[in-house]
Amino acid sequence: MNKNIKIAAITAVMGVMALSSCGPQEGVINVWTGFGTSMTTAFENVLQDYRDAHPDTGFKIVHTGQGGYDNLLSTISGSVSTRTYPQLAVAYPDHMAQYNESSILFSLDNYIKEDNVNLDDYYQNYLKECQEIVDGQTMGLPFNKSTEVLTTNQTFVDVLIAMTKGTENEITKVPTTWQEVETFGLKALNALSNVTKYKLDTTSKQLVADGKGAFNAVLAQNANGEVKCYSNKASLESGYSIKVDLTSVSKNDFRVLSYDSQSNFFITIVRQWGGTYTEIVNQGGNEVGVMRYKSESTANALMFFKRLFDEGLIGIPSTFGEASYTSTPFKAFKTIFTIGSSAGVSNCVPADNLFEVEINPIPFNADKPECKFVISQGTNLVMFKNTDEASRKETWNLMKALSYDPVMNATFAKSSGYIPVTKNAYQTSLYQDYLKDETLTGTAKTMRDAINVNFDDYLADNSTWTQFVDPGFVGSSSIRANVGSIMGAVRDLDAKKVDIEDTQTYLDLLETYYQLDKGHIPQN
Repeated sequence: MNKNIKIAAITAVMGVMALSSCGPQEGVINVWTGFGTSMTTAFENVLQDYRDAHPDTGFKIVHTGQGGYDNLLSTISGSVSTRTYPQLAVAYPDHMAQYNESSILFSLDNYIKEDNVNLDDYYQNYLKECQEIVDGQTMGLPFNKSTEVLTTNQTFVDVLIAMTKGTENEITKVPTTWQEVETFGLKALNALSNVTKYKLDTTSKQLVADGKGAFNAVLAQNANGEVKCYSNKASLESGYSIKVDLTSVSKNDFRVLSYDSQSNFFITIVRQWGGTYTEIVNQGGNEVGVMRYKSESTANALMFFKRLFDEGLIGIPSTFGEASYTSTPFKAFKTIFTIGSSAGVSNCVPADNLFEVEINPIPFNADKPECKFVISQGTNLVMFKNTDEASRKETWNLMKALSYDPVMNATFAKSSGYIPVTKNAYQTSLYQDYLKDETLTGTAKTMRDAINVNFDDYLADNSTWTQFVDPGFVGSSSIRANVGSIMGAVRDLDAKKVDIEDTQTYLDLLETYYQLDKGHIPQN
């Protein structure tokens, strides 16, 4: 045998052996997640609570982080042939669809029936995505869920309200619709660009006018609520304290509102303008996922947001030189509002509580009030069918405790910033006391406020909001990844090359994205 071939063969065998050593082991329940550091800590804590409460199961629970959700998916998918995947993992709906196609997902219906698990206790929009993978079966249990919220620099808003009071550009409140975002934004830019700026004259030691504009300057306020703009911090008068520090923010750096996830941005406005993103249909006798977002309603939405981009009102991470999130620009006063996951609002709290942070519902389309959609996201717990009945039963007991046990799920939600997945967990005294705790400040208060927006606004009995999830199917992750660049492409459309006020321009753009996932173009 060729020496190189022989070495390669030995290496391959060793690789399989290494994988096998990480697979199912007698008396061990392997749990894989894609969590970050803070989430891992919260998860490890509830796992330990389970171990302490069940010391005599005969099984050892071993948790392994896989360095992110994408790596978790690829690691499990890559271990199908060797059957070295774990007993339990977290998974997004599209990941569940891929696992199901590989025939490794285990249906939970018999266990649910045996243990009298009341599925009605779950928030149904969370449960729905576990029941769409295989029609009529429950292929997972909801676990860590979040929704999108509008994180607000309330101090900045209050300063703008004070600055514009009684003027024709008066600002009175946080915007609730996208149309109000535009009105608010234009008024804010006008106020920030035209405020008189003062500096301390080094010779006379008196304040003198130094042009106009709050950018590369500071806004300060006194006890009477009067706002004054200073060229620099050294010019500040006695009795005034800095409220908005724009010394490192130029007008080109600034946007009124920013959006973290460009995929969520696009998918949400498709729905808010009355369109459909994707759906599962019967084609040729098979249930397949297809794209539906190329429509006139979506084109109209993109035309609206092109205007807001061109007016300098909205941004996305790349606007600020960021890869994924806009929490850093938010803390640097480069944006007044940022839209992101309710579970991530802690990242938006400035050091030393430099300004007050409030949490509000995301804006909706005033022209379609019946389409007040906000995305729901997060992972579910899934069981894989690569072990014996005793191991599966203990895996079920663990996942049932993590998802369905009210105290355990409430404990995890409280410590992680995610939302309880059952009504019973939400109603526990542990969680209710947390939601009503008036002693919370800073990051803890902001995290709690994001949860309250979810329950008091989005899920309230009289709410007109709809929390949505899109169906997961093989290929849906590719579609989602590709549409994530649409809003950036809209921002970058050149009016010298295309007609940005023509619907067809946006339909043509959407068609180029359809071609990236040709297998999911609907037949009709």
